[in-house]
Amino acid sequence: MRPPTIAKVLAICSMSAEFSLSQAQSVTFSIDTQSQRNNISPLIYGYNAYADGTGRAGWDNQGGQANLQALNLTSRRMGGNNMTSYNWENGVSNSGMDWCNSSNAGVTYATGAGEPNNNAGLAYYAPGAAIKTFHSQSLTLGTYSLLQLPAAGKLPKDIVNLNPPGMCNGSQLWQSAPGASNVDLARWVTIVNDKPASAGPLSLTPAIGDDVVYIDEEINFLLKNFGKASAAKGVKAYELDNEPDLWHLWPSQYGEGTHPLLYPNLTTVADVMQKNVSLAATVKRMDSTAETYGPAVSGYLGLFSLWAVWDGSQSRQPSDWNTYNVEPYLTNKTGDRYRYNGMTFANVYLDKMRKASASAGHRLLDTLSFHYYPQASSNPSDRVQAARSLWDANYVEPTWITQPGYGFTDGRGLQLIPKLKQSVADFYPGTKLAITEYDFGGKTDVTGAIAQADALGVFGQQGVYMASYFGDVEGYIAAGFKLYRNYDGKKSVFPEVSVKAVSTNNDNGTVYAAVSKKDPNTLHVIAINRLSTPLSASVQIKNPVAFKNVQAWGVDASSPNVTPRNGVGAVTNNTFSYTLPAQSVMHFVLKS
Repeated sequence: MRPPTIAKVLAICSMSAEFSLSQAQSVTFSIDTQSQRNNISPLIYGYNAYADGTGRAGWDNQGGQANLQALNLTSRRMGGNNMTSYNWENGVSNSGMDWCNSSNAGVTYATGAGEPNNNAGLAYYAPGAAIKTFHSQSLTLGTYSLLQLPAAGKLPKDIVNLNPPGMCNGSQLWQSAPGASNVDLARWVTIVNDKPASAGPLSLTPAIGDDVVYIDEEINFLLKNFGKASAAKGVKAYELDNEPDLWHLWPSQYGEGTHPLLYPNLTTVADVMQKNVSLAATVKRMDSTAETYGPAVSGYLGLFSLWAVWDGSQSRQPSDWNTYNVEPYLTNKTGDRYRYNGMTFANVYLDKMRKASASAGHRLLDTLSFHYYPQASSNPSDRVQAARSLWDANYVEPTWITQPGYGFTDGRGLQLIPKLKQSVADFYPGTKLAITEYDFGGKTDVTGAIAQADALGVFGQQGVYMASYFGDVEGYIAAGFKLYRNYDGKKSVFPEVSVKAVSTNNDNGTVYAAVSKKDPNTLHVIAINRLSTPLSASVQIKNPVAFKNVQAWGVDASSPNVTPRNGVGAVTNNTFSYTLPAQSVMHFVLKS
């Protein structure tokens, strides 16, 4: 989940700068259907959702199921801060610093979950109610499920309500930290990945009072209900917890992380690696056909050094960081300090998982996952450009990441995805990429649709395997998705083979294109106008056959609804022109 402020994880000077847009009012989009062809993963059209959908496009509330079906999305992730502390045995999770470190059942209210029953001791909810309901919903929607498992080490044992009720502040801590001299051991249980034989067989009705939660027992619960990942109804993938870079940070005026009581010790690289390797091994032992994702760090700084904090006097990193901040992780012995744009921990993680996999005799990590909350997206003028940091070497975002002299990109474009693909190639070939939380903002502003559509285009073009938006899929965010997944109201979609699509001016407008294997003579084009004025676009296509007609749908500032558009010029010699409305996204469909 997004940290409250960037200052929480880094207090290097914050920057504020307006990106100066070119005033050119025309652009050429060039498309070659036979060049740069690559398959678009269907899983990039995903979102994060808890079992009940509270605060999101939900299920039972206000027609949520119908809303989700209309979005026609493809994947769902059940993850976030509360899932780090989700006790599957009784449905309790600890909110950490998100809400006064209180333990509650906020994740687990859902149809079929049952009601809390204080007369039944600690069995507040049926075992696994939330995860079972979540995946049952995924099956109804026809989506892939990515389920987060806990790894940090402790889980809450019972509910601790705020008393007196009402708002709280950061000084109100309702539980003592594990390991502290005044620890209330009755409030915590210990995570054990593999249940020992001496504790008996795996059970669908776990022993609530044994002060231990077995993760293989949680996985077994899902296997008994749905089958293995290779089965039609199985849970397809598991994420190795969430944002370990924020479990606990160096305590400063910027906070201590999200779970300073559940995980009181400062996070180290060695500890995160041990926990991820161990949990991955348990997942693969229980279901070798399931995919594993990790480490789900919170953003660029997580990829940089696991965590980094300016505490007011100096920069702080994990205590063992100097052990890993060396070759080959810095440059792969090339001497090019910008080979990975500073994302050294990503290299460490990939290499350690590769070596652990070799020792295990099988792959332990399928997908490198991370979160992306752009620093340059708080205002509309930056938001319309922000997705370019995912790929464009010519776009230098106005943030501390690219500030010259700060030691990150030093005035270079971030190029997040290409640089991570380089990391994969160098340290663990075959590993896929997933952005399991992201949000560019702009739900009530057309710039949100622009950023969302731009990001989805990048994910497809750059070969991202899975992506899940974190937030309410509604308003202009929903429009960004529908342009790809239901642009005509009949669940017609952007097809699965990306082809070469180039803009002469990415400052002003950008383009994505794709064809279908089933219908190769139909071309889909997503065209984006970032400008606050109309943009005259010439679309020039290289294709073996001539296109005869073109239809168009789009969204602009007038409404978050995707609507049919008129005024598309004739297609002549596989070229047509169209004036894109100010700050708009268009979906063109050309047929031969």
